[in-house]
Amino acid sequence: MDAKTPDSQTTTPPPDPAPVVTSDADHASTERWELAYQWRVLWRGLKWTAGGLIAFAALLVVGQIYLFHQLFTDIHPMLGWGFVALVTALFAWLVAWPLFKFFHMPTIAHPPDVDLSSPSVNAADLKERVEFDRAYLKTIIDNPALSARRDAAVSAAAALDAMVAAGGSFAPALADFERERIAPLLTDLDKQIDDYIHKEALAVGSATAVSMNGSIDAFIVLWRNINMISRISRLYYGRPSMRLSLMILRDVMVAVLLSRALDDVTDAAGDAIGRVVSRLGGVVIGPLMDGSVNALMTLKLGYLAKRRCRSFDVWSKASARQAAADVFEQVKRESTNLTGELVKMTSGVLSSAGRAAGAVAGKVAAAPKSAWGLVQDAFVRKPPAKE
Repeated sequence: MDAKTPDSQTTTPPPDPAPVVTSDADHASTERWELAYQWRVLWRGLKWTAGGLIAFAALLVVGQIYLFHQLFTDIHPMLGWGFVALVTALFAWLVAWPLFKFFHMPTIAHPPDVDLSSPSVNAADLKERVEFDRAYLKTIIDNPALSARRDAAVSAAAALDAMVAAGGSFAPALADFERERIAPLLTDLDKQIDDYIHKEALAVGSATAVSMNGSIDAFIVLWRNINMISRISRLYYGRPSMRLSLMILRDVMVAVLLSRALDDVTDAAGDAIGRVVSRLGGVVIGPLMDGSVNALMTLKLGYLAKRRCRSFDVWSKASARQAAADVFEQVKRESTNLTGELVKMTSGVLSSAGRAAGAVAGKVAAAPKSAWGLVQDAFVRKPPAKE
């Protein structure tokens, strides 16, 4: 039998790979996933676009203050330009500078969504939570507002390192450690910030109740709320992520717009009450309604900003909803006392203002409406005038 030469040997080609069979269910699942992803992207884009429009409208409303320059220009042109320069300097000092300080604060560590009470918590998640606790304790140590707690924070950091060095599964012990050693370090600061938010809400309510013009109300709400969130971030020595920071500013801009709209609503309510009760009653009650709502909005913004800048609890969709519900309940509990304090502070001033209103108050109250009119035309459809 002749031996086969290499040239005469034949190679068998590899078999073709089996075709991948995809079912209609797989196609439907992929299509649903793609549609869901595209919808999320579209919805995110719509939300950011809406946020941009809200910010633009709020700045447009606050910018009405510049239109007051006509009152001074009628006296002398240089006086009008001096007013514009003064308002610009005030915007830079009272709004832009606190906003710069807010964004200049270090971004605080983002708490990982790890359930330490779950028996299925893995080593990677546990390590991530430990690293967060270390970073958070370092923030407390570096925080000038918590200098009295620095030694306790250093001791807690050493205890955390000892716990990790001991090894084993220490998830329950870590949960107890966070509750007993880290959370108490913030107790006094939390109380200080709660008192500060309450005082700020009372100041905003009083100022907007006494104010005679919606544009000035909007500026007061913008000024004091920007300062409030800037100070809260400095007290906690950090601000949340850029997304959450922009969400805080979005809430402030919404409050500015609502403050301007409330001025028209409460003026109408005051006029209606004045026709039923007395002219003086309408003059007092309308501004008090305006100030009370602005105070409650400031209270809500402050407590939400506190939750986000504190950043010790996980901030997820579920926790965000729970935080909003908790803040609403907190505001509801404090609303009666806050409104009562506001009435005591402003009732005398408003009564005097009602008796001495006159031409000056009328001129200020009827001051520029053009920018607010543009916002109303953009967002509110007005019925056609009857012939």
